[in-house]
Amino acid sequence: MSVAGAGLWSIFTSLPQPIMAIAGYWFVDSFAAVQPAGLGFAAGAMLWVALMELLLDAAKACGLLPTSAVVVLAACLMRVCQEYLSD
Repeated sequence: MSVAGAGLWSIFTSLPQPIMAIAGYWFVDSFAAVQPAGLGFAAGAMLWVALMELLLDAAKACGLLPTSAVVVLAACLMRVCQEYLSD
């Protein structure tokens, strides 16, 4: 395939993107009312995975005391960053 042919194919395959961007905007805009519930569900799912999967595996692999120390340190650091960025 020539360079010009590859360039034309790359343009041709990108043509649907603007059309789907408009459809995606309409979809997101129509579900704006339920967005907080969806984000809350996603946060709960992430919290479940973090606590029940990652934290338990870390405690088994490293021990309870080092895992607890890292969790407390990370929470404190997150809080300091949150306070710093909120000003």
